[in-house]
Amino acid sequence: MRKPKADALAFSLLLISCVLVTWTGIAGPLFAARNADQAWEALFRWQTLVAALIALAAAGAAALPVYRQLAEQRRQSAAAAVTMIVKSAIALENERDGVRKINDDLQRLGSLLVEYDEQSLHDIYASWPEKAFSKMDICDAALRDMHRHSERNAEASTTQTARLNAIAALQSVRSSLVDLVTIMRQSTSGLSYEDGEEDIPEDEHQVRRDLIDLNRERWKDAAGQLDKALSGEISEVWRRIRQLERIAIGAPLSE
Repeated sequence: MRKPKADALAFSLLLISCVLVTWTGIAGPLFAARNADQAWEALFRWQTLVAALIALAAAGAAALPVYRQLAEQRRQSAAAAVTMIVKSAIALENERDGVRKINDDLQRLGSLLVEYDEQSLHDIYASWPEKAFSKMDICDAALRDMHRHSERNAEASTTQTARLNAIAALQSVRSSLVDLVTIMRQSTSGLSYEDGEEDIPEDEHQVRRDLIDLNRERWKDAAGQLDKALSGEISEVWRRIRQLERIAIGAPLSE
């Protein structure tokens, strides 16, 4: 059973109160009046209040269409808002899917590192850099998407903080891949010094190799935090959408 609207209930109570007050003031003199002249005199004394009650009732009747119109406008506004907010929810879901995809892609980076560790650099120097460049391209595409989402949601929030942390972590993974390719080429085919490439000191080779493992773990943690933040925001957006849908169809909001 639907509850009566607060404004209609308040108006009804006010009207009933006024009627009772009027009846208390008029009925006594009328019933006590001994003749018609006294009755008319009693009505004359209360004519201002009676007129006010009539005007109040008329105003209430005139206000009912306005209330209905406002309720209809509220339903229409809610329906329009649903369309816009659904787009936001879908955008957040697409962003989360992108984070999960790059996370899966970087999980497969482990086999490439095993190849780097266990095989002679002279045996894989022709193929390994190409595989590493392919992973860098994946990182670049993901970074472009993440930067775009960051620019569109620049206001401070838990999700934005997690997004910026994930961007920094992914950039570190990419930089580590560049270092390993440089080390491999430096040790085999040589670098293009005329293009500005520089050697990495030999005592740093193992340090750079270990660093990519640390950066992968950092990315894994940052990606997990971003996934969690996005999931929470998605749930909240869909909860708001369901509320607006109930308003749009005129259903009572759940407590």
